[in-house]
Formats: sequence, structure tokens, C-alpha cells
Amino acid sequence: MMTHRTPVDLAAATRDVQLRCARASANLDMIAQVKDPIFPDPRQVMLELVLAIHELEAATSILRKAWWP
Repeated sequence: MMTHRTPVDLAAATRDVQLRCARASANLDMIAQVKDPIFPDPRQVMLELVLAIHELEAATSILRKAWWP
């Protein structure tokens, strides 16, 4: 069985992955920069982690669709 793939703009996919990785990095950097010995706002930390995970999952999906059948 032969599957047909929709053409993908690899340059646009690369830009999107890079932007999503930058956003994930920014979310994680916010957590890494906390100097308090205990997180003052654990809910905000959780939100930053969830947002970073979301960006990384989206970037992974884009790569999978663009480069692998």
C-alpha cells in the first residue's frame, strides 16, 4: 500500500521548531533563575513546565510530520 504525503515547507517547519524550542527554553530558564531555596509560587513553576512540555511536544510533532513518513 502506497501512502501519499502532503508536501511540507521544510524551511517553515524548521523555523517553527526553532521558535518552539526557544519558547520552551525561556519557560525552563524562568524556573532555573529562581534563587529562593523553595519555590515561592509552585503553581507558576508547574505552569512554566507544562508550557515547556507543550512546546516540545509540538516541535516533535512538526519534525515527525516533516521528515518522517
